[in-house]
Amino acid sequence: MTEVRLEQAKRVHVRLGGVDIVDTARGYVVHEGTLPPRYYVPRADVKAELTKGQGAASCPWKGKWEHLDATVGGKRVANAAWTYFEPTPVCEPIRNFVAFYPDKVELLETS
Repeated sequence: MTEVRLEQAKRVHVRLGGVDIVDTARGYVVHEGTLPPRYYVPRADVKAELTKGQGAASCPWKGKWEHLDATVGGKRVANAAWTYFEPTPVCEPIRNFVAFYPDKVELLETS
């Protein structure tokens, strides 16, 4: 079984298409096995329109997730992020939080 561990992030700053869309101290860092750390932020702290994207699945360690499209300044990025809408008990703190794909946004600062 893969170990999943959450820790409070000090700050998460995300830019999409040159626009700051996240700057929060209310996020989490999720560590899962040998994967790179993933940063999850409260949906309320995202300054972009988030709509349902294409694709959804279930992770045995984190729960049920779905893709999200992000739109800012009239520019829509398909499947820019994902969210766990039905997490496992260990991931309950990130329920409905948003994580962005690093190849679709600019992750400026995390800690």
